[in-house]
Amino acid sequence: MTLEILICTIDDGIRSVPGVLLEPMEGVGYVVSMQYTDSRFLQDIPDSLKSREDVKVITLEGRGLARNRNHALDVATADILLIADDDERISANALRQVMQAYADHPEVDIALFRLNDIHDRPFKIYPDGMVMDYAEACEQGYYPSSLEISMRGKLAAEGLRFNERFGLGAEFPCGEEDVLLCDAGRRGCQILLFDVVVAQTIAGSTGSKFLVNPGVQQAKGAVFRYCFGKWGALWRITKEALYYLIHQGRNPFPLFHHMMQGIRAVEKS
Repeated sequence: MTLEILICTIDDGIRSVPGVLLEPMEGVGYVVSMQYTDSRFLQDIPDSLKSREDVKVITLEGRGLARNRNHALDVATADILLIADDDERISANALRQVMQAYADHPEVDIALFRLNDIHDRPFKIYPDGMVMDYAEACEQGYYPSSLEISMRGKLAAEGLRFNERFGLGAEFPCGEEDVLLCDAGRRGCQILLFDVVVAQTIAGSTGSKFLVNPGVQQAKGAVFRYCFGKWGALWRITKEALYYLIHQGRNPFPLFHHMMQGIRAVEKS
């Protein structure tokens, strides 16, 4: 069984990528997809990346994190693909646990794992359970983050990709993970969440800015519409707006309005 870690970065973030890499491990490789907004950033690619046989460096002009992740998926060839960024830390033991999870569960198509912050505390609240169905985890309040996602390479070969309307640098600044997993579910994929910490990250979640960023609010409405249809989306944005009224005393009308804008944007496309 082989594994590739798909590291996405942009511009001078390429300088941080060597800090993500481990010492060479049998069966483990890296795809580094570097977006650039100016060709001068191509000079920043570290020699330490170019010299490693287990690292493929590919470049992509422009912006859009989903575009960048898809660029990495286009060239990945391993049995297992693990999504990564340029600011996380992965251990060799974590990679062994990822491969073991797939070996122990031949039925799984997409395996979701957990993250810790740089102080080795849980990155967010996770549901209890060693192995849990993704839909059940969502019912308990779970939401996916990109760096928790892995998949079998055959899914990438069959064309599973991030929706490029979602994610940093796109029309909707977040929600690409939910949409990817929604698309995978519609394909009949088995998606499980494992009680395995795959990495430490310093990154914050764009979705955590929901209350202060109208773009994130629009993205939530768009995700709801994409995944649950018109009436399912309307029900969910109503619940969401009322939740923040009841529990935090927030004015629900701007939240509802912005989420409704996201619903309409999806319906117009």
